[in-house]
Amino acid sequence: QYLIEINSADSTKLVELKGIGPVLASRIIKFRKKLGGFYSIFQLKEVYGIKPETFEKIKDNITADTSQIKKININEAGYHELKNHPYIGNYEAQAIIAYKKIKGRINNLFELVDNKIITDSVAKKVSYYFCFN
Repeated sequence: QYLIEINSADSTKLVELKGIGPVLASRIIKFRKKLGGFYSIFQLKEVYGIKPETFEKIKDNITADTSQIKKININEAGYHELKNHPYIGNYEAQAIIAYKKIKGRINNLFELVDNKIITDSVAKKVSYYFCFN
């Protein structure tokens, strides 16, 4: 079997993977859309319904092209756009908006970590999705 690129594959391509049916394929696409794309194939484990054994079966047949990731400009993003990202919760979205009101702009994720708005582990995950220009 050949490699399937999970950031561009449609449901027809995804169901070619062992253990992925139409329901899981649509969940993968829905999660990918909420994320902005996958930076790692291991993020597929976060998709509801993908069992560890299913992931084990497909991991050698998938790849993630990070150039396909849709980035969010954190300085232009509103509350809802931030809150709707799977790695940013309601509290973090509110805190980011409040911080922007005070500071005017955010220059990097370290600012948010230093001010206890997001944790270091969240910063690592969202670093693929946020830009600051």
